[in-house]
Amino acid sequence: MTKNKEIVLVLLITFLYHTMNQMFVPTLPLYISDRGGGEVVVGGIVGLLSVGAIVAKAYLGKTATRRSNLFVLRIGLVTATLVLFLYQPFFGFAFLALVRLLQSLGLGGFVVGAQGMLSDHTERQNRGFFFGIFAAMIGLGMMAGPLLGSFLAENLGYPMLFRGATLVVGLAAALSFMIKEKANMSGPGMGRKYQPHSPWKNRELLVLSGSMLVSAAVVGATSSMLTLHARAVGIASPSLFFSLLALAYTLSGAACGHLSDRFGRHALIIPGFGLLILGLLLLAGLNGMTLLILAAVLVGVGFGCVNTVLMAMVPGVSVNEVDTANDLAFFSNAFDLGIVVGSMGLSWLAAKSYGLFWLAVAVLNVFGLLLYVRCNPKQRSARA
Repeated sequence: MTKNKEIVLVLLITFLYHTMNQMFVPTLPLYISDRGGGEVVVGGIVGLLSVGAIVAKAYLGKTATRRSNLFVLRIGLVTATLVLFLYQPFFGFAFLALVRLLQSLGLGGFVVGAQGMLSDHTERQNRGFFFGIFAAMIGLGMMAGPLLGSFLAENLGYPMLFRGATLVVGLAAALSFMIKEKANMSGPGMGRKYQPHSPWKNRELLVLSGSMLVSAAVVGATSSMLTLHARAVGIASPSLFFSLLALAYTLSGAACGHLSDRFGRHALIIPGFGLLILGLLLLAGLNGMTLLILAAVLVGVGFGCVNTVLMAMVPGVSVNEVDTANDLAFFSNAFDLGIVVGSMGLSWLAAKSYGLFWLAVAVLNVFGLLLYVRCNPKQRSARA
């Protein structure tokens, strides 16, 4: 009963955090653009959140191993709440970039803590199901966040957007203090002297992380450039893309997590990448609402499948259970690095041609699929 309560609270916190995070997806690029920032500035500032999170999680993954996942989760949520107050004034792009870097500490703490706690409270036979629900909660946040963010920004102004986001993540932080610390936190992996196993020595983890990196480039690409591309081709309501993508991601994540428990993780990776790549090719030829809707569904289903299944595989390839939190942090860093590649790394291409930009992201995902197929980590993770 207690374990179920912890899982429910983690899932609810996940929904609230991602609602807050996604409130900025359709609004922050416009906020920056309205103040004179071009595509490169938009891509840079959007991507800085993931750059900082990569550094933060490298440290916080070890902290979770030595202390606890709950400790890191609370640090992340409290930090995220406090940092959002700094969005209220606009002191230039340099200051906004600093705020994004500070916000990345909150992102790192949330991701490491939430994924680590979910792994702690699940078993091999139901891990895919619960990670699928976890992905579904992210998807629900992806649906609610853009709509809420756009409504606040368009009808009440950007200050109300920032205040609303602060309220949402503040509630998540409050809920984290309703979670009780596990009684058996004195395991072999706890304590300052424990040195977690290096993820760089785990070949199977590297394969999963590499595949995740390129698929996550889609998140960075859509977060930074989709709104601007849609505006350029005359689409009045680009927020619909994010809502449809989120709905498809939610349903796909929940379904694929359960199916991977029954049929194995590997059976779903190739179809997931295939749908993702097809959706990106449609974005390369975007010329109206029809293609926008089709691309949103394909990208959402494909990414929901790939992300959920790869994440559920990570605990099964860890050297030991104690290192799972650190391995999940490493895997999540690959996710954030992919966002950086998709936003900051390729923003110069978007400045030349949006079509070339989406084609480049599609090619990256072809490489990700080839990496997984060529170096398929079957040995230990087939039933992970």
